[in-house]
Amino acid sequence: DGNDYAISSSNINSWRPRKNLAINLVAFLRTENFETQLYTMNPDGSNLFKVTSISVDGFRQSELDFSWSSNGSKLIYPHFDKLYEINKDGSGLRLVHQTPDGSFISECDWSNDGSMIVLKTNNSNGYNVKIYTIDNNGAILQTIVSGVNGAAGGVNLSIDNKLLLYTYDVSEFESASYRQLDSRMFIYNFATSNSEDISADKEDGTIDVDPRFSPSEAKVIFVNTSNDGI
Repeated sequence: DGNDYAISSSNINSWRPRKNLAINLVAFLRTENFETQLYTMNPDGSNLFKVTSISVDGFRQSELDFSWSSNGSKLIYPHFDKLYEINKDGSGLRLVHQTPDGSFISECDWSNDGSMIVLKTNNSNGYNVKIYTIDNNGAILQTIVSGVNGAAGGVNLSIDNKLLLYTYDVSEFESASYRQLDSRMFIYNFATSNSEDISADKEDGTIDVDPRFSPSEAKVIFVNTSNDGI
């Protein structure tokens, strides 16, 4: 009916909700006792469950992400330079990948068929970014972005594993405040190894961030906001 209602407490910091349609559960991040952990709940906020005991951690909590398996049985999440897999009931914790250079893993996305994971890594300041894919045993498959200045993120795989959506700040600006000046959306084609800028209509002085393929994958859903960070 268009009415809004809270499904998490205003007294605790909860963010990054991701719903799994197969099992109708929402996973999200919550800071409690100075640590960030993964929780799940029903879409109405009931049946709250803490999944992780090893924290979700790395560069800037606001930049961290996790991913469901398509069937909703497992989740993957970063802990500094490590990527963990865990069952939704909190059992079966498994180290999937550790970055070879000690970089922090900030973002991850699990392919629909479960055969591939894409990672975005960075140093402790958020820069020296890499975007690359691994298999379920942690072996590196393909590197999409590396050796560039500036921020990147927003990784999302298409359902057929042919395309990767991500953002990159083409201004190459780097600062202690992690401000982005000209972040644009790109779609990488695995067959051709080419990236296409799809932010051609972006207004000057703004950034495109947090993109996801729409359910039909004919479009992209994203946030466009002022580059002043406010």
